[in-house]
Amino acid sequence: MPHPDAVRSCFASFFLIAILFTGAGPTFADDPDAVETMDRYEIARPEGAGSAELRLVDPDGELLRLEFDVDQTVQLEAVDIQRLSLNSGLYLWEVRFAPIADAGLVGLLDAARRDGADATAIVEAFPARSGSFRVVDGRFQIGMVVEPRDADGGIPTRDQVIADDLIVQQSLCVGMDCVNNENFGFDTIRLKENNLRIAFDDTSVGTFPANDWELTANDSASGGVNRFSILDRTAGRDIFTVRAGAPANSIYVDTAGRVGFGTSTPALELHVVNGDSPALRLDQSTSSGFAAQAWDIAGNETNFFVRDLTNGSSLPFRIEPGAATSSIHIGDDENIGFGLATPAAVLHGRRTAGFVGEWLRLELVDDGNPATEERRMVLDGSGNLFVGGAISQLSSRDSKGNLIAVAGDQLLSKLSTLPIWTWNYLRSTDADRHIGPVAEDFYRSFGFGTSERSLSPSDVAGVALAASQALTREIEQRDQRIEQLEARLARLEAVLLEQENAADTER
Repeated sequence: MPHPDAVRSCFASFFLIAILFTGAGPTFADDPDAVETMDRYEIARPEGAGSAELRLVDPDGELLRLEFDVDQTVQLEAVDIQRLSLNSGLYLWEVRFAPIADAGLVGLLDAARRDGADATAIVEAFPARSGSFRVVDGRFQIGMVVEPRDADGGIPTRDQVIADDLIVQQSLCVGMDCVNNENFGFDTIRLKENNLRIAFDDTSVGTFPANDWELTANDSASGGVNRFSILDRTAGRDIFTVRAGAPANSIYVDTAGRVGFGTSTPALELHVVNGDSPALRLDQSTSSGFAAQAWDIAGNETNFFVRDLTNGSSLPFRIEPGAATSSIHIGDDENIGFGLATPAAVLHGRRTAGFVGEWLRLELVDDGNPATEERRMVLDGSGNLFVGGAISQLSSRDSKGNLIAVAGDQLLSKLSTLPIWTWNYLRSTDADRHIGPVAEDFYRSFGFGTSERSLSPSDVAGVALAASQALTREIEQRDQRIEQLEARLARLEAVLLEQENAADTER
């Protein structure tokens, strides 16, 4: 059982935030030395929460992520300061809890993802919690709270009620540190004290909107954050925060509604300017029951890229500066063009007339062995296709119609007159020689195919096979004729031999 003082210290950061959402209760101490130092900093786990992700931003602005399982306490101990190399200074933290999802809930979430539905309709996400602490001399330090001051503390508590309009024609100062003859400068309304808050307490009832809001200037805890924030007091959430020291024009909206991030002259609806790789992060937490996944979309002088931050910061998609218009173009008919904006096929590539590179290359990573072939398919600039295996064509009887037996004898006679050449393509070198007919002669002789400018390998093979069958039949017939002639010759030779023997006997 933790000591009560230790529990109070662990939850102090949440008390600091919760106090902002109430009209009464303690306020933070004015004394900068009113802090508590501890060896452990713990963050309470909401009821029903599962695993947690704690994100720390160190004094240099670097982000550190820590994961906690459902059965682990979300805490940092003094030994973690050394283990994580936490330097002295102010640390901001945010923690997100995932819901505990049983098999039924996981099934519903998976179905929602497949259907594109909103998961928040299935499981209510836990709101993110945030706060800050300091690391001093290897220990954690947070600001303490004290009871509110009253009249006994020297501050007047006499209220004034004005039951009519109040018009102030000069400036107005509100706060415990306003003085007589305040020098307003150009200020119309000034809030002046050590805890600056403007609360909007809507007392509407029934079906009228009644949410309460608050404008907050700076943390009240000693060593806290210098910030300006908008708080949803009803929900107890910090909705919008600007840190002191943020760069000029961190967020800028011009007269056309264009939003600049780091620029006062946005050229588009969203315009991000940064000196090193301006980027956008899409960070899915586990708060809705799905696995955590973070993506970066960024660009610099070397490339525009998408980074898979969760899986080793790999770069699955990159575009280099100078890529031509429509390097990749997807048409409204789902055709994809490479180098053209009017693709006429599912995949349609185009290059200029002087292009000499390869059109397609599919290969394995080179294993360094010269005896192996890493290429699986290459279509070179001359149209020559190399494959690392067999080429198969659809040839099933079920896929064909109008089957007509071929008169191989006629094909054989035509094949005997078909010119066969050796040649090379005009775009290839003279050394790249081939053998075969030209398409015009083949089409004129046999009429197969759809054009006299191209040849189908299966048509060429079919003609060769049919002619081969016809030639085989001719050879078989000739063999039979030869056998008959040889048998007849043998009989004649036998008769002659018999006659010669008879003549010898008579002599």
